[in-house]
Order: sequence, then structure tokens, then C-alpha cells
Amino acid sequence: MSHASTAPKPNRTRLIIIIVAIVVVIGLLVFALTRGSGDKAEPSPEPTTLVTQQEELPKPPTEAATSAPAASPTVSANPAAANCTVVGDGFVPNRFSIERFGVDEPIVALNLDKDGNIAAPPLDEPRMASWWSGGPQPGSDKGKSILSIHTYRTGKALGNEMFADGKSQFQPGDVIKLYGDAGQVKCFQYTGAEKIFIDDYDPDSNVMVDFEGDPSLTIIICWDFKASTEVWESRVFFNFEPVQVS
Repeated sequence: MSHASTAPKPNRTRLIIIIVAIVVVIGLLVFALTRGSGDKAEPSPEPTTLVTQQEELPKPPTEAATSAPAASPTVSANPAAANCTVVGDGFVPNRFSIERFGVDEPIVALNLDKDGNIAAPPLDEPRMASWWSGGPQPGSDKGKSILSIHTYRTGKALGNEMFADGKSQFQPGDVIKLYGDAGQVKCFQYTGAEKIFIDDYDPDSNVMVDFEGDPSLTIIICWDFKASTEVWESRVFFNFEPVQVS
């Protein structure tokens, strides 16, 4: 076989060179484009920094925290106990007042009546109170002070105002004030009432007579009048505890 018959033709050689050159150029372009797009895909550090800073900011207060009071309010004193004084010793009361019933009346000091019972005020005094002088004085550090007030069959005494329709007419927070000659104003706050029939009364109880218990005050009125015998068959006991004055 002769060399002349196998040598490539000039046109074919140039075509091969051109094709190789084109392939090289395309390869270079692909490499350049791939590298460029990879650079653009790298995340920028700025968004990461912003997110981190935002997480470190303090959270706004919740609605509950915003509306909550800074401190508990101070409890106000009972307005009905205005002008009450600190009383360190027992005293003899000469006047009493009860705002609930518009009362400002004298007190008379009495011991026992002719039948040996705690004496009531004079019969013609519908709103006066008598203080049992044989019992503890208001302001003492122990014992129950006793006041007696009239109930009339006509319904026109203070006792009739204090108890009606089978229940006490005092309300929680009501205050009775006892006044003394030396400017004392001893206040007691209403705690409740009970009605006891005479036949059910236990003379050994401390419902009425109590020299040793905590200091307190009880107002006694007659109730349940029986016309056939003209006897008041029960008593109502209105109970009070001292108002603490600072």
C-alpha cells in the first residue's frame, strides 16, 4: 500500500482542527459559567447576622404582664369606723351611735332589776340603751359587755327596727360606737345575731354572761310577745367584736 493513498486530504485536516478548537472553546465556556454560578449560590452573611440580632432582642411583655398591677392595693379601713379611738382600759359608756339606724342616744348604767335580771332602760325610753354595770366594761381586755334596748308592742322602739321579718336588720360591716366621759370612742363591728326562747336558754352558757372570753359586745332585745300572758317569750342577741384601731 503506498503512502500517497493513505495521507489525509488538506480540507479534511482543516475541518478536524476547527472541530477540536470549537470543543475546546465550548469546554472553557462551560467551566467559566459553572464557576460563576457557584459563586452566586454562596449565601450572603448579612441575612444570617440580622436573624441572630433579632433573636437577641428582648420579647415584648405579654398582655397579662402589661395589665397586672405593680403591687397589691392597700385595704381601706371600714368607713363606718371613722373617729374610733384606741382604748386601753375599760370605761363606763354614756352614749352610743349606730349609723345603720340613725341612732345617737344616751346610755344609762344599771345593774340588776328587782327580779334579778339584767336591767332594761326606763320603759318610756324607746331608743335609750342600758349598760349592765355588773359585767365587763367596754375596752376591757376580756369579757362581754352587755347593752339592753327596748322592743315595744306598738313597734315604735329601736328594738323593733333592729329585728324584723324574722331576721336581724344589721348588715355586715355595721358598727356601734360607745362613748366615754374621757373622750373614748370604742367601736364594735357586727358579726351576727341569734334568737333564743327563754325556755331554751342555758344560764351556764356564755351567750349573755361572759367574764373570761375575748372582748366583745352583745345587744339584747325582747321578742315574741304573747298577749295572753303579756310575756316576751324570747330574746334576740346581736353580737359584735372590737374594731382594731392602729
